[in-house]
Amino acid sequence: MIKIAIIGTSKISDEFANAIQKVMGCELKAIYSRNFENGLMFGKKYGVEDIIIEFEELCKRQDLDMVYIASPNSLHYNQTLELLKNKKHVLCEKPMGINEKEIEEMYRVAYENKVSLMEAMKNTFLPNFKSIEKNIYKIGDVRGFIGNFCQYSSRYDNLKDGELTNIFDPKYGGGAHLDIGVYPLYFILRLFGIPLNSKIINYTLDSGVPGIGSALLEYKNMAGVIVYSKITNSYIGSEIQGEKGSIIIDSISNIKEVKICYRNGEIENISVPQEDNSMIYELEEFISLIKKGKVESDINTKEISKEVIRILTQK
Repeated sequence: MIKIAIIGTSKISDEFANAIQKVMGCELKAIYSRNFENGLMFGKKYGVEDIIIEFEELCKRQDLDMVYIASPNSLHYNQTLELLKNKKHVLCEKPMGINEKEIEEMYRVAYENKVSLMEAMKNTFLPNFKSIEKNIYKIGDVRGFIGNFCQYSSRYDNLKDGELTNIFDPKYGGGAHLDIGVYPLYFILRLFGIPLNSKIINYTLDSGVPGIGSALLEYKNMAGVIVYSKITNSYIGSEIQGEKGSIIIDSISNIKEVKICYRNGEIENISVPQEDNSMIYELEEFISLIKKGKVESDINTKEISKEVIRILTQK
């Protein structure tokens, strides 16, 4: 049984704790929070009384096998390194690092200590992502991709009122590009590989981070564009365009409905059943890595993680 500790008590940590309850071979053992009361309240929901407030203690604990990191982006690097050095397997929320050098060093230390490390990008493990991979041949030669993730953040209202929260604070690795731009970018890189060229266009907020932006990606036989925003909403999905038709995706971060619209007017639903908690699948992958003694996932690879952050942080 793999014993897990969670860093952080946010909504995403709550979803992950729920996923742990549904995956065989693991259990939630401890919560790390700098605020004991917050940790205690979080732990009660899952019957966990072991609340850790000192990071050094978390690193040294011999009864913990794996740590899920859901702290602010700027803390990922140092926390991951210390945990890896202490022989803990680490599943780190996206973005794993805020530059390529950080990610390279993380994996170097993981291989050195023979522990598993993976970026927690969930959409590449979803059954409906696999359905897209399985059915993409039906649309013929792929010529275009439009990846769209725009979601108005209530914290933008705080920012306009003069309150700077983590998600819009450069000190904590904030910004729409790192918070949600990673989803459509990871999707296209996983499906089509590393582009020949890329270009980023951002609207930068007064706080110093992108509020909305896009990336243009050049491939040998196709072109891709991703759009991301924390200051506007979008009401359209994403699309893979082929010469025989297009694959329409409802949500790039949590793919539930997928259909093919053929040029002749026919529509084929290629959606497959999927758990409501989409974090289950990334956790299953990571547990599998640990049990197999593998450092790196064949799906969420070091190279994709490095390329994502390289593209999103280019000048």
